[in-house]
Amino acid sequence: MTDKLVVLAVDDNLQQLSEFETMLSQKYDLRTVKAASEAISFLNRKKIDVILLDIDMPNISGFEFLEDIRKIPSYFTTPIIIVSGNTGREFLNKAGNSSANAVLTKPVTPKMLIDTIEKVYADEENARGK
Repeated sequence: MTDKLVVLAVDDNLQQLSEFETMLSQKYDLRTVKAASEAISFLNRKKIDVILLDIDMPNISGFEFLEDIRKIPSYFTTPIIIVSGNTGREFLNKAGNSSANAVLTKPVTPKMLIDTIEKVYADEENARGK
């Protein structure tokens, strides 16, 4: 039996983190944090396979956090999925042009989220030749 993928959800909305728990905890080793600063600390302690990232957070925006993650050598290619309630054209353009692997707009269904996690992880594994 293979180990579960470790997924880190970063969102300042506790209700959203609870929804991620409901949707993902049986299939993945889900870890949740409510701030980018907590996530950076967490990334230094535990290897994460996929990151779910909200953009509209206090203190550090998700875009700033995304840039910070990509500067960490061990997370340079880690799949990151932006999950945001923002559906504005300017936001979606910026998100689409970021270093994230996928962009989903809330609300997301369990199937949509799981399919996206599986796809971005498989794409990364294939890119590394595994």
